[in-house]
Amino acid sequence: MIRRITTLFIAVLCCSAAFAQKVEVRRLEGEIGIGGVNGVNSLSLDNCSVGPKLYAELRYNFRALPIDAGIQASGSFFHRDDDSQAQRLKSKSYNVMAVADYNFRRGKNLSFFAGVGLGLGVLEMSAPIDIKAPNAQWDGYTTGDGKEKLCFSPRIGVELFNHLRLTLFYMGEERANNHFGLSIGGVLGGGRKL
Repeated sequence: MIRRITTLFIAVLCCSAAFAQKVEVRRLEGEIGIGGVNGVNSLSLDNCSVGPKLYAELRYNFRALPIDAGIQASGSFFHRDDDSQAQRLKSKSYNVMAVADYNFRRGKNLSFFAGVGLGLGVLEMSAPIDIKAPNAQWDGYTTGDGKEKLCFSPRIGVELFNHLRLTLFYMGEERANNHFGLSIGGVLGGGRKL
């Protein structure tokens, strides 16, 4: 199985190199942005409220391939209503991830990207959740403050004029903290080489 995945990965890289875009872009770019996130309804928790996301990202653009790779630090905050405890729970997620994107039409005024992030999340809830209902989907599930979890974040987006990125993403990290969102970021550096 691993041999097949490795072969497929090498084939994709070779094809990417064969069709590599000839547009020269600056090697380093940074991005600072804000967005909105909303928790994924699960467990016995419903009525998630939209909250803010703040992030910063530093990326390196590869010369021969339309790929960038970098690191992102972010914080996301949203609320959930817990009907069983009649309270509003605050969910906080602080993440540091390695990120990579494949860029389509790199260097053009309108370009697209698809990528993924993988890293570590530190999760906090304003109160612990303890679900022990006999018919609950996640019977026996408990969460609380200070959990550290592996996080995974697929994303797609558009870059406008080489300096404005709109990104749609999903953050998978823990049942009570999984969320999706939309962000807008300003890009410094990057863009076409003059």
